[in-house]
Amino acid sequence: MTSHDRTQATALIALLAALLAAVWGWQQGLGPAPLTEAAGLTYGVVAALAATVLQAPLVDVVALSAKYTALTTVFSVWVAVAGAYAGWQLLRGRNVPRGAFA
Repeated sequence: MTSHDRTQATALIALLAALLAAVWGWQQGLGPAPLTEAAGLTYGVVAALAATVLQAPLVDVVALSAKYTALTTVFSVWVAVAGAYAGWQLLRGRNVPRGAFA
C-alpha cells in the first residue's frame, strides 16, 4: 500500500465517520451548531486515529479531504441547478433536451 493509498483510505474513513456523526446528530434533533461540532469533532478524532494506524501524513489527509469535499459540493450544486432548470422547463411546457443531465 503506497503512501497515497493510505492517505486516500484515511480521508475517506474520516469523511464517512463525519457523515455518520451528522446523520446521528440529525436523528437526535441537534441544531445546526451542535451538529456541526459533532461532525467536526468526529472527523478530527477519526482522522487522527486512522492516520496513526495507517501511517498516513495527517496534513495530506486534511488536504485530500478538503479536495473531496469541494468536489462533492460542486457536483451537488450542479445536480441541483440541472434539476431546477429541468423542472422550470417542464413547468413552462417545454421539452427538456435529452442532454440536460449528461
